[in-house]
Amino acid sequence: MKVIIISDIHGNYDALSSINDDYDKMIFLGDAVDYGPEPDLVIDYLRDKSDINIMGNHDNAVVYNTDCMCSFDMHELSEITRKEITMKLLDKNDINYMKGFKNYSEFDIDNKRFYATHGSPLNNLNGYLFATEAELLYKKREFTQNYDFILVGHTHFMMMYRNKIINPGSAGQPRDLNYMPSYVLYDSDKNTFTFKRFNYNYENVLKKLRSLLDYDTYNKIKVFYSP
Repeated sequence: MKVIIISDIHGNYDALSSINDDYDKMIFLGDAVDYGPEPDLVIDYLRDKSDINIMGNHDNAVVYNTDCMCSFDMHELSEITRKEITMKLLDKNDINYMKGFKNYSEFDIDNKRFYATHGSPLNNLNGYLFATEAELLYKKREFTQNYDFILVGHTHFMMMYRNKIINPGSAGQPRDLNYMPSYVLYDSDKNTFTFKRFNYNYENVLKKLRSLLDYDTYNKIKVFYSP
């Protein structure tokens, strides 16, 4: 079985729809909305194709009208784009669909046990797993012994830590100085994870953002979508 693992799309339907790998199952690790210009189309895509959907902090903010609790440097952009884009484009059916996203999910794929969440098993919505935090999690026996793999998102950085903790990066807004979005393809027959990056028409996204945002906001956000 081939399983595609994606995270942090953030309204970037142009990127999401450019993924062309064949797969049997899709796992989405959260943050379908905010920042990007087409959260409604992203939700439609997930509704049609995704098998497991995890609640991200931005999804949670939209569904429950609360603070996303994101990083200081991104907070203003998240608030503006939520108001000017996300909440204007999503309807009640979209919101109700997102309410079905889970804070975490435990499941088996061909006799391998998975734990999937957005941030961290220790803080589902808002925990950040970089190397130091990942090592602390790795030392917790209840996770390392009970699960073969732990899937997380939230950081927008690709990571595989000790062959146990996997982050596919962002399929819509990378933040590692490479504009190309990323995802992971898991092959259960070979028990392998392959990290992939892909090109898409980022100029089309910039054009849409220019039409939706004021000049200052656009100039702050465009750096995440172009080389």
